[in-house]
Amino acid sequence: MSPEDGSRPDLRVGGWIPPIQYFAPIEPRRPPAATEIPAALAAAPPGRRRRLPPPTRARTVLAGAAVLSALVAAGLALAPGEREGRGAPSFVLLPTGPVVPALPEPSTTGPAPSASRSAGIATSDLSQPLLPPGGPATEPARHRPSASPSPSRAALPLVGAEVGLEPAGEPGRRVRHRDFRARIDAVGPNSSALDQADSRFTVRAGRAHGSCFSFESGNYPGYFLRHRNYALRLERADGSGLFDADSTFCAVPVAAGFVLRSHNYPDRFLTESDSLLLLTRTSAAGAKAFVTRSPFGDLS
Repeated sequence: MSPEDGSRPDLRVGGWIPPIQYFAPIEPRRPPAATEIPAALAAAPPGRRRRLPPPTRARTVLAGAAVLSALVAAGLALAPGEREGRGAPSFVLLPTGPVVPALPEPSTTGPAPSASRSAGIATSDLSQPLLPPGGPATEPARHRPSASPSPSRAALPLVGAEVGLEPAGEPGRRVRHRDFRARIDAVGPNSSALDQADSRFTVRAGRAHGSCFSFESGNYPGYFLRHRNYALRLERADGSGLFDADSTFCAVPVAAGFVLRSHNYPDRFLTESDSLLLLTRTSAAGAKAFVTRSPFGDLS
């Protein structure tokens, strides 16, 4: 470096001195006001709105934070006063409706029986039919017709009674003995005294069985109707077991009266053949039915 170089402090390497230029001071760019930002954005055409430079956005965020801090501080300053002015919290009573009673819990035991009848229908009455007002209606009794009416016990012979045996449904005919044979003949009030006496019998308890009957002649005491060789005859009692069995007859009720069944031949009944009485193997329906009548004549 030459001495000349050291005498000129404004010289630079290379010997060139830049010319001195004076420029006006550059003022810092003023950030747009908050009210100017929407206007600038609105002035820009759609789709080509100018974005704020990063420093301007930062300043906007800082300004918003400052405003928010100021609002929070103002709220905190007013809070004590407001709390002093507030009274005790009040409660608003809501309208109440009718109280609904709680449902009773189901009970495993039934209610106790009441001493008096309630107005409702009792449980015990459910099994009974409901009657119409005014009491039960009168309904005529219904009788189921039977095939045959049951015979009355009064139709059977009575022990100790003097009777005439009349065939059922054949008035004017009677059982009688003639020549010691039992038969059925026409005997009536106008008949002879002998015919009337022969048709008179006294009912005795069965000689072989007390629940059956024996028939003693009214005009020949000690003589009884008995069967011999299956024919009905009038014979004197000899006290033998065979006679007692042959002279015992059991009355079987039928619709028209009663039939007579042999005691020692229970499958045989009295039947009529040519006016004679026989002991025939048949059923009660096939036997000769009789009824008791008052005897004719007077033996006194």
